[in-house]
Amino acid sequence: MNRQKKDEEHAACREAIRMAQIDFSSLRPTLIELVMASMREAFERVKISLILPKLIQDRAMVKNVLTGTQYEPAIKLIEDFLRRRDIILRERRQPLMDHGMIKIIDYFQRNMQIYTLFPKLMNDMSKRESALLVTFAKLLKVAETHLKRDAYEQIAHERHLHMVLKEKQKLWDEIQKFQHVIEKHSIDENARALAKEQYVAKFMEERRLKKLRDDEKIERELEVSRRAMRANAKASRDKQIELADELEKVRYEDAKLTKESKKAEKEAREEKNKYEIQLQSIIKKYDAMMIEKFVENLELTDKLNEAKKKLDEYKVLYRREQRIYNEVVVKREKEEERKKQQMILKYMMNRAARKIQKYWRAWRKSLRKNTKRPKKPSASAENVKK
Repeated sequence: MNRQKKDEEHAACREAIRMAQIDFSSLRPTLIELVMASMREAFERVKISLILPKLIQDRAMVKNVLTGTQYEPAIKLIEDFLRRRDIILRERRQPLMDHGMIKIIDYFQRNMQIYTLFPKLMNDMSKRESALLVTFAKLLKVAETHLKRDAYEQIAHERHLHMVLKEKQKLWDEIQKFQHVIEKHSIDENARALAKEQYVAKFMEERRLKKLRDDEKIERELEVSRRAMRANAKASRDKQIELADELEKVRYEDAKLTKESKKAEKEAREEKNKYEIQLQSIIKKYDAMMIEKFVENLELTDKLNEAKKKLDEYKVLYRREQRIYNEVVVKREKEEERKKQQMILKYMMNRAARKIQKYWRAWRKSLRKNTKRPKKPSASAENVKK
């Protein structure tokens, strides 16, 4: 009995090892089709769930459309619920707590093809409902594309993703370069403006100091003249002629000083006009240069915006490719884990089979030794012979 049980276990192990070695690649199309069928069925359930509240509200339309079809029991379910609706509202019960509502939902979910009989309701959906259907359809299409994709397409996607990353790095380096140029240009412009302000302030201070010195010089000369005139007025009458000559001399000197002062003032005014003309020329050159730099700055800003726009497009493409890459990596990890478990199971079964064979050979060997060894006579038989 034990031997038969061990043989059965050994046969089961061999069968498990054989099944583990089957190529599951032939089952992949079937599994994909089953998954897609489940998703299509879920899509139809979503459609019937969206129009179900409208069907319950419009009992006349449901009755006209479903009468004479295989879905005619739905009319009775809706009528029963509408008869109890006042009681439900009066008791303030939730719709899903009503057994009739649950039966309606269950019937329409099991017969989701009913939505094909109401094309008008399907076309009159709100924007939110239409967006939900469009999203579900896109999800269905994306799932079918991903499930039917092979390894060659994945390698091509990875290469494309690598190229996108390289382009992104190159674009980022160019943006950093443009930002460095813009910052350097701003620093240079600030330095020029500061230098210009310092030069103008220095020039105005020099003008002010020079005018102050001229005014002080004129004031001193006038003071000297007034003092001389007061001294001459105090002299005696005997020296009136001398004082008159001195007065003439002083007047002559005063006229000469006044003339020199006017000449100096004229020269100062001309120098002032010259500096003002130079200042206006410098201001015009600065304005022209600022306009050129402003135009250049606008061009660099446009290039930067264009580069940012391209960077956003690359980011969108990168996120989409990254999501695809993550899905493929997860699938590959699951496949490697399954193969690893199969190898462990195969190793355990082979080891168990070797141990069973070893014990079986040892038992057969000991059994053959016992059958070949002669039997010794017992002590009672020898006493009988004596």
